[in-house]
Amino acid sequence: MKAVVDTNVVAYFLLGTEPFKSECEAFWRAVESPAAPASWEAEVTNVLWQACRHGVMGVPAAVDRLRLAQGLGIRSVPVRGLWQGALVRACDSGLAAYDSLFVELACREQVPLATFDREILRAFPDLALRPAEVSAG
Repeated sequence: MKAVVDTNVVAYFLLGTEPFKSECEAFWRAVESPAAPASWEAEVTNVLWQACRHGVMGVPAAVDRLRLAQGLGIRSVPVRGLWQGALVRACDSGLAAYDSLFVELACREQVPLATFDREILRAFPDLALRPAEVSAG
């Protein structure tokens, strides 16, 4: 199954965040062709930096998580090709522009957006789904 994956689905998987851990694990077992705006890489790096900063994990563990993220097979799509549509969607929906990048990519590729973000789920109910709903088909 193909899907655009929000950074929170990656981050919760890498950190084993409850109550999302099982849902993320099932999603990553099911998804075959994940994609995301290339900004996801910087966002995940920042999440792991925060985890180090707050003592959740040490630097070696965070570096291991980056390797795990790299192995997820996420196709990174350049932001430049998405930014105009994302800006329009952000202005129309009230979502942040960086969240709208994921929505724009999912719209263009005509695939679901896997996310836990309540605002995205509410603003785009026909496109944005929880990971469990995406993996269920």
